[in-house]
Amino acid sequence: MKQITKLLESKKSVGALALLGCLIFTTYNIQENSNHLKRLTNFEGGIQTCFSRVNQTYTAKMINDSSSNYLTQNFQNLTEECFAEGILNIEDGFKVELSSIAKKLSTLASNVHWFHEDILSPGTGTSPKLAGDGEALDVGSRFEKIESTKDEILDSSEVYKSELSSELNKQKTIFYVTSTFLVLLMFSELITTTRKKLFNQIKEKEAEGELLENGGVASVKFGEIIRTALEQNDLINCSKLFSNYLAHNIYEKTSKNKAKFSLETLVTPLTGNSVSLINEKIDKTWNDDTVGVQLDKSPNPKTALNTDTLKDINLEHACSGVVDLLAEKLFSRGVKLDIKIPEKLMIKARSEELEQTLYHLLNYAINSTQSDGSARTITVFAHRLGSIVAFDLIHSGKGFDDEILKQRVGISQTTKKIDVDLQICQSLLEEIHGKIQIDNKLDQNGEITGGRVKIIFKSSERETKLVDLKVGSKKEILAGINAGTI
Repeated sequence: MKQITKLLESKKSVGALALLGCLIFTTYNIQENSNHLKRLTNFEGGIQTCFSRVNQTYTAKMINDSSSNYLTQNFQNLTEECFAEGILNIEDGFKVELSSIAKKLSTLASNVHWFHEDILSPGTGTSPKLAGDGEALDVGSRFEKIESTKDEILDSSEVYKSELSSELNKQKTIFYVTSTFLVLLMFSELITTTRKKLFNQIKEKEAEGELLENGGVASVKFGEIIRTALEQNDLINCSKLFSNYLAHNIYEKTSKNKAKFSLETLVTPLTGNSVSLINEKIDKTWNDDTVGVQLDKSPNPKTALNTDTLKDINLEHACSGVVDLLAEKLFSRGVKLDIKIPEKLMIKARSEELEQTLYHLLNYAINSTQSDGSARTITVFAHRLGSIVAFDLIHSGKGFDDEILKQRVGISQTTKKIDVDLQICQSLLEEIHGKIQIDNKLDQNGEITGGRVKIIFKSSERETKLVDLKVGSKKEILAGINAGTI
């Protein structure tokens, strides 16, 4: 669903242009069809007017009104010009669509002309009854033929007019639908732009808050702020590049610290001469009974090894602090978080590395939960097992790829990698002597219902304690052992 949403977002501009083009095309067609309907209506009105003039001439002839203006040559010429204008209108606007009407209209104009010729002929100057029946019948038949041709033209025009009206209604429907979709698309774009602007403002405030704390140098959230801001602004490749760069830097830092404090760099290599001198010194000390073992209660800090020691840290407090940093993301994603960690559970770690580890771990879990109708849940619990503390995180949604799980146990080889957040966690845990394990959570049917991440920390409680220390020479210690006092 998320991929479909991204695809629709990427095609939004193309869709808007397509809708706008369709809207312009439909508007043009509506305007053209409306003009055609208007001209066709005017044409029908003109034909009716022209025929009414013929009817007036025929009526005046039938009542034998020789003084009527309807029987004059000028009136009849204007009537024929009226039909000629109708022919011109058809040829100019509907030559292709109404070609059959144009032919009938030409026939009608010709019949009107011969009708006028019959009216003006000498033999038709009297009443039809006084004149020959053949002539009266000829005028009447011509008029009936003119009327029937006129009716055929108007019927054909009405059919085409209905087709234009139907097409116009369809185009209006398309216009309204297209306009609605375009408005919705513009409204959606406005919402997206506003939401992105508000999100950027929130990230700017978060970044400003981090900068106020020592310039953000020791910020735990900086990686998530930058990566999320890049993704929100559709800079996906930039986000991946930054994540890979951050993971690589942390890995390089871990590798350098390992090399710096490795056993090879801390132990001075021995040559043949130095080995013999040390052995000679040891034998001399062992054979000298006056030399006793002294307890150095105040070691010289200058000669002590200059390494970063692990400190006792409350795991529950550290986890609660990280949850506060991710509270907004948990709320916006609708993720339910359940933490079950004893209040006094202490581990060996360093504060900065532990906070970053827990932050990236929870961030990975939030991103891995899916909204497929089921609830989004993350469960965190921890308990001490002797000298170690087992920290478990279980999240709903997608689990780990089988190839990755097989690769980590040495069963198969694959180029797939775990999530960047987990890569960062793994690098940070190496600095505090922690270990990470991943697995999938299965239901009763063997279906994957989520992922599981287990981290092993060193417990702050030591396994062995110094009970007693005897100080003295070799002979005194041997005597005490033989006497059973030691």
